[in-house]
Amino acid sequence: MKLLTKTSLHYLCASLALLTIFGGLLFYLLKKDISAEIQEQLELQVDMISAEIRQGATIHYPLVDIVKTSKISPARFRDTLIYDHYQQLTEGYYALTETKQVKDEIYSITVLTAYIGWDEYSKTISYIFLGLGVLLAASGLVVNLLISRKIWRPFLMNLAVLKKHALSSKEELVLTGSDTDEFEDLKTVLLDFTLRAKKEYLGLQEFTENSSHELQTPISIIRARLENLGQTTLNEQSARYLKDAREALERLSKVNKSLLLLAKLSGEHFPDVQAISLSVLLTEQLQQLEELYESRKIDLKIHIEPCFIRASPHLVDIMLSNMLANQLKHSAVGAAISVKLNDSLIEFSNEGEPLPFAESDLFTRFVKGDQGKAGIGLGLSIVKKICLVHHWSIEYTYDKGIHLFQVRF
Repeated sequence: MKLLTKTSLHYLCASLALLTIFGGLLFYLLKKDISAEIQEQLELQVDMISAEIRQGATIHYPLVDIVKTSKISPARFRDTLIYDHYQQLTEGYYALTETKQVKDEIYSITVLTAYIGWDEYSKTISYIFLGLGVLLAASGLVVNLLISRKIWRPFLMNLAVLKKHALSSKEELVLTGSDTDEFEDLKTVLLDFTLRAKKEYLGLQEFTENSSHELQTPISIIRARLENLGQTTLNEQSARYLKDAREALERLSKVNKSLLLLAKLSGEHFPDVQAISLSVLLTEQLQQLEELYESRKIDLKIHIEPCFIRASPHLVDIMLSNMLANQLKHSAVGAAISVKLNDSLIEFSNEGEPLPFAESDLFTRFVKGDQGKAGIGLGLSIVKKICLVHHWSIEYTYDKGIHLFQVRF
């Protein structure tokens, strides 16, 4: 949820709560004041009637009842119901009964006035406050939106710049200033943090690339010397040692190349993004592995639909090669392997034993399931990095003896 939406919801909830409280308070105070005023008016009317009785006048007021009594009782203010013969319905009235001594007689005087429909009043007040609440909420949201857009504009602009900026970029990071102190402080911290991170990253990048390049020369020399040594006559033990040395050297060469590739992927040094046919690339890779599938009696199932994506052809080729090699490497002779492709995802599945390590370590560097099998433990790490570079997602599941990888574009 966006920050503006959160603040607006809080403002709306607070406004509704305050309006409800003040609406109820207003109704209570209004009812109290009006009831007191009505009682005062009825008391005044009783005084006027008693004065007229004292003067001997004949009382013919409507809604007035005068009865002689023998004792003086406390005044009593109440609500009552009276049947209206003209309208043929029962209506509510306020009634005040008060005893007055006029000369030697005591009179119980009851005066009535029409009842105020508090239910109608409460509905009217509720409607007024509801309308006021909607009006305040709408105007508040609009004002909040306009003000927030102006206040948050520098922050949003800087956020967009940071999303596009890469640590490997040689361009200087330029952020928009703001007259809001907090945003200005954030800008200063971000610039300082980015500068330090870029220096550390470029230093590490340079070290990795230099190390990988420097290793190429001794690897080439060792390979050449081993080739020369292989041309000589060797006994069985020496030949076995030579074979082990060649395998170790090839593994070292692969590790070196893979680490260099990972370093480049971390820096996103692959600007050659273009429209490519993934179905064509996948078909070509599968054709290259046909003899391997046949020699291992693999039950291969392929379903390829036309799929065009924007990506680096070199990286996609590496990803497909690593995923297909991973399938073969972890499949027994005669196992079932499936490759499916449509316009939104590619699936690689194969029969196999469960992972001997935690599933969360699957894409970690140098993690291998079987140390006896060939491999350097970097293939899936490279695939993960390639997916991140292209903003794809890769998911892994294992169910009923089937390993399943899904790459979504």
